[in-house]
Amino acid sequence: MIEEKTVNALPDLPPMTKNQVMDLAMDMGKILLKSGAETSRVEDTMMRFCRSYGYYDLNVFCTPTVIILGDESPVGKSRVFRVRWRATDLGLIRDVNRLSYNFRNWQMDYAEAKHWLQDRLAKSHPYGNGVLCVAAGLGSACFAMLLGSASIYNFVAAFLTGFIAMTLLKMVNNFHPTPFWENFLAGIAIGIVAQICCYLSPFCTMENIIVGALMPFLPGLAFTNGVRDYMSGDLLSGNSRIAEAALFALSIAIGLVFALKAWTWGGLP
Repeated sequence: MIEEKTVNALPDLPPMTKNQVMDLAMDMGKILLKSGAETSRVEDTMMRFCRSYGYYDLNVFCTPTVIILGDESPVGKSRVFRVRWRATDLGLIRDVNRLSYNFRNWQMDYAEAKHWLQDRLAKSHPYGNGVLCVAAGLGSACFAMLLGSASIYNFVAAFLTGFIAMTLLKMVNNFHPTPFWENFLAGIAIGIVAQICCYLSPFCTMENIIVGALMPFLPGLAFTNGVRDYMSGDLLSGNSRIAEAALFALSIAIGLVFALKAWTWGGLP
């Protein structure tokens, strides 16, 4: 059995073995990728942490759905983590970035750093579903007002449309559908609720309501991360994220068109 040696490139850091460094680096990558960070940031953070301990034979390969941390030494091992779901939590990305850039100031050993990372890995979203649904409704209403029609009817209708669509999305999350069907159902909900509001009140403008309610569901973060991955040279991740953003936008559009057509097929104005 080969005895694992401890390497410490920076004297201020508490000593750790290679397996311990790989373990902490993988936890950092999990948190970042699950929180919506771009793949270039995930790779840079993990590599910076490994190299701060003098392990230059560790390499990272990351895509939007998998992280591979490999040891290039003759007796090295590799670790793979499959990402099943991703969300957006900029607070967790900030925390891990601060840790990776200022690890010497934290002075945490392996057990303390492991506990700190596991606590954030298991951390739930800072806002509950109720707050997210209300925020989606307010965002939809504000976007509808920005489109040029400062009407209280459009504000209320857009709020109800965005709120109901997001509520439906959170309800179907318990059945673990694919993102395509989630956005498809959101598009259907937006189309149906917007048409009901315009049917009940002649003062509502359907275009403003629909466009305003669509805004909280558009995959702007995925597209932005794809462009940033392109700029950093990660062509595979850039293609994947931009294709993901296009697929999400297409699924919302298909659901919206289906709702509009179903309304007219029912003989309603």
